Amino acid sequence: MESYQRENGRKEKKNQKMKKRKLAVWAAILLVIAALVIMKISEIDFRGFFDSVKNPSGISEKVSDGRQFPYAVGSGENTVLKAIGNKIAILNDSSYTVIDSSNARERIKDEHGYLNPILSVSGGYSVMIDQGSDTYRLDSSTENIYENSLKSDILCADVSDTGVVAVASVSGVHKSTVTVYGKSFNEKMNYEASGGYITRVAIDNRGRRVAFAVTGSEGARIKTTVYTMETGDREPTAKFEYSGSAVLDLHFSSNDLYIVGDDFLSVIKSLKEEKAVYAKGSVNTVSYCYSPSDELVFAYGEYVGAPVNVISCVKASGKIKSEAKTDAQIKDVAASGTEMTALTSSEVISFKQRNGKESKRIQVDDSYTQIEQFSSKIYGLHSSFLELLND
Repeated sequence: MESYQRENGRKEKKNQKMKKRKLAVWAAILLVIAALVIMKISEIDFRGFFDSVKNPSGISEKVSDGRQFPYAVGSGENTVLKAIGNKIAILNDSSYTVIDSSNARERIKDEHGYLNPILSVSGGYSVMIDQGSDTYRLDSSTENIYENSLKSDILCADVSDTGVVAVASVSGVHKSTVTVYGKSFNEKMNYEASGGYITRVAIDNRGRRVAFAVTGSEGARIKTTVYTMETGDREPTAKFEYSGSAVLDLHFSSNDLYIVGDDFLSVIKSLKEEKAVYAKGSVNTVSYCYSPSDELVFAYGEYVGAPVNVISCVKASGKIKSEAKTDAQIKDVAASGTEMTALTSSEVISFKQRNGKESKRIQVDDSYTQIEQFSSKIYGLHSSFLELLND
């Protein structure tokens, strides 16, 4: 009996130590989040701070009969829309759905079971992580490929056009690890970064290059360092430091990398050379997205809460292709192959990417929260429905 009690006592102490260690890790992460909130970074997706071998029977798939818009997105909160190929991915707190953009026919309909789901999409693939947990899944636009669990908590992830996944996870109190997995779940790269936590990760369309942002603090100020590297290398190719600024997103366009900051926009050429598109402190980032050809649609104001916003199309070379002003604050942006579109509190306005000239205007009310665009068709998220706003 005494031996049994001693064994239970040892197990209890071990469990308490593990709980304390995990609490210390997440306390440090919460400090970083708090610093970003204080800096009024309204557009960063904090849920994305941290945007099993294949088991065909483990995840359900449902294909509906013909549907039409408006489409009921479900009762879950924090709904996110993403373009996945020519379909629309819809993620909320309880479900993940992929529907045809032409008729709202369901291709995937899952109750994902994730506590804090974050979705990244590229081409016809998506990767969903359970933020702060150890699980993620890879999907195509029509089916689940696999679901996998790591040995540590996941911070963020990205996916390539070929289904290669880059996952950042916690590997110590002040360290993070980037791991790249092939579509068949083979490990292609593993690199441990120190100096903070990885808050963003990006992988290029072919799965050969990665970039990741490590966020920490220096002198009571937030400091973000972006690293670039080839997946076959042991050390990063280059690093770029941003003191007092947060990196909201990283995105590859061929060999070049967009760095979207809360108050700047830069492009990294061939992993090594930085070109400032909008200098640090010159803009307040409002919203952004990427066109089907991987050009950046970027909305900004001169300062937080500016009554006039600008939407611009930026090429991967760093050249501003076009700009257009709106006499309103932009809530969300979307893009097709030729147009860039802004959602305001009263209108949806489209502009030609090549010259910034207005092409269409649709009246809406302030209850619309997000938009998505395929060719000339524009969709709006309104309450619990996804609506086709034009024919």
